[in-house]
Amino acid sequence: MKKIIFFLIHLIYRYQLKANVGFLLVGILIFGCKREGFESSQSTLKIGVMLPYSGEDASNWDNALDWAVENINLSGGVAGSRIELVKHDIAKGDINVIADQLIADDGIKAVIGPLSSSQVFEVAPKFITGKKVLIAPVATASSISRAFAGYDYFWRLTEPDISQAKTLLLLAQKGGARKVALITEESEYGASFEDWFGYFATELGLVVSNIKVINPGDLPACQTSWDETIKTSPDAVIAAINSPSQNAEIAKAYRSNGQQSRLLFCDAACFPSLIQLLGPLAENLEGTTISSDPSSGFDISYQVRYKEYPGGFLANLYDAVMLIALSLESSKGEGGEALASALKKVVSGKEGKSGWHRDELANAIKQIKSGIYPDIKGASGELNFDELYYTDVSSSNYGHWRVDAGQFVVTDFYTSDGSGRISSTSAAYRVISEKKQQFTTTGTWPVLQPKSNLYAFLMATSEGWSNYRHQSDVLKTYQLLKSKGVDDDHIILVLADDLATSSSNNKPGVVVNDPNGANVYQNVKIDYKLNNISTEAIANILTGKQTAATPVVFNTLPTDNIFILTSGHGTPQGMVLEGINHNSLTPAFWKSVFETMQQKQNFRQVFWALEACYSGKIGEAISTPGVMLMTGANPYETSKAYLYDSDIKVWLADKFAYSINNAISASPNLLFSELYERCFSFVNGSHISFYNYQNFGNIYQLRITDFVKP
Repeated sequence: MKKIIFFLIHLIYRYQLKANVGFLLVGILIFGCKREGFESSQSTLKIGVMLPYSGEDASNWDNALDWAVENINLSGGVAGSRIELVKHDIAKGDINVIADQLIADDGIKAVIGPLSSSQVFEVAPKFITGKKVLIAPVATASSISRAFAGYDYFWRLTEPDISQAKTLLLLAQKGGARKVALITEESEYGASFEDWFGYFATELGLVVSNIKVINPGDLPACQTSWDETIKTSPDAVIAAINSPSQNAEIAKAYRSNGQQSRLLFCDAACFPSLIQLLGPLAENLEGTTISSDPSSGFDISYQVRYKEYPGGFLANLYDAVMLIALSLESSKGEGGEALASALKKVVSGKEGKSGWHRDELANAIKQIKSGIYPDIKGASGELNFDELYYTDVSSSNYGHWRVDAGQFVVTDFYTSDGSGRISSTSAAYRVISEKKQQFTTTGTWPVLQPKSNLYAFLMATSEGWSNYRHQSDVLKTYQLLKSKGVDDDHIILVLADDLATSSSNNKPGVVVNDPNGANVYQNVKIDYKLNNISTEAIANILTGKQTAATPVVFNTLPTDNIFILTSGHGTPQGMVLEGINHNSLTPAFWKSVFETMQQKQNFRQVFWALEACYSGKIGEAISTPGVMLMTGANPYETSKAYLYDSDIKVWLADKFAYSINNAISASPNLLFSELYERCFSFVNGSHISFYNYQNFGNIYQLRITDFVKP
């Protein structure tokens, strides 16, 4: 009843109607009774909500959700029905149980949530399989795009954190920073920042002083990571931690040591609990968050309505309800496939403009009912989705917030749609990097004798189903070399060899490097299992030292070429060697190995394709004449996985290894300079690099065929 009265008063104010007060009150009461009777007889269309309503991630979610529902229902509802929300607190219940309940309930047409990226990875496959639309308003991990893009039943209303990482670096640069550092966490959310921080710093010409990754929930690590980071003297530190309590600890560390560097938080710090935990220490903390479009008027309207600044993410929640409601009008109240198809129609509409306000909503509903689809602009901004996959919006708005008098106040806005602030990164995986390596045509090159033979050392340094891509990369190279005539006597292959027989493998005996590719596990001869390999064993194999543990080694001559391809995890300390005891194959280790090989004169040239995060750290350490590294990342970047298979829940390949395998397969006679160009253009999110090429040979004259054909 109160809503009806508010609605009529709004109409009177808007159209400056004049009437006898007594008549108005009677009319309002009569109309109110009739309206309530109408609503009670109207059917309902239910939308599920799964968000944290308690705990440190709680916020005023209902302010946005209920406001959107009110505006839709006061516009007459959709498909002859009222919208109703069915809310679940995922901070108190098992998220998988809640998801299963919502999927099984035929009365629930679509679901909004969850909040975090890790939660999305838990439940999104359930919704895709169950054919029920799930809209995650603010889950921002970049890996979500690669995992779920193109599945009609999963949508989100923000770009990946690729854009936020760039926004934070631009904000730091705008404040005068030239040297930057990152503190993030080991999670899907943190991985987005770790993956893209070094990449964009390189593109922007910034120097990376440190990248520190800590475990979620580890409060003591916040102080120690801050202390270690400050020792590297950054001008600005970006904290990308998905926990208000951990962000509070970082803020305390920042306050306690004189605040030598500027501290910038990401959106996960923009929760009321951060201010509650810090009290006065929170004043003037700053960062970025997903925000409304300032031109939409959402912030002002929210402040008028609720007498407070809107919290982060609320505009996106409003838009989630609005999009589902408009699509339900289009699907005539049907969920499932009909709703998924209707969503595509609604977000692709171009016939006139419409917005999020109640009168605009009412008009949009009327238009859609008649088969006309307007261009919808939401509270969060333009709701333009990727035209190929639809999963993600093509631009987002970020607010630069500060804590002022105990409230988060947005002082400036940044957008990723290219309008004068940052360029769109919604298609970051398809955008070519700008900072290419510059090569010279001169160097201290060894005098080469004619090649007599070719040997190859192929090694995946990880184990387990989740690391599928590393063994797949190496097996693809193995099959490539075999197809070019290299026999097993000239290939040393090191694998964990636990994929073909894994209980997770729905095709026993099969390993693939792309969804429609051939079985790369066919007729494989493995020389060493990873659980029998140590750092000493690797050195012995490459330097030709036979022992009881290493019976198969290279007996190579000064006229033999050696091709090495390794794939696995990397850290700034080196490659991670799993198996016996998770050692690090450090830059110093590889430097020593190649120097020993040179002393023994057991190679003509060595070309090493190194697929690992931070692989440039090893590249920087190598100066042995005749040895060149091609790395998938520079010293401050992560390499990127490629081709996610949602059926078996793994990445099938790494992008750099995939690029080099396919480039060589298609054109084995490429010059090294051409190989660089092809791989650089294909790989996004890291900078393909050559190391020690000046001591190797002229890359504009040497061809890759010398390392793939006998």
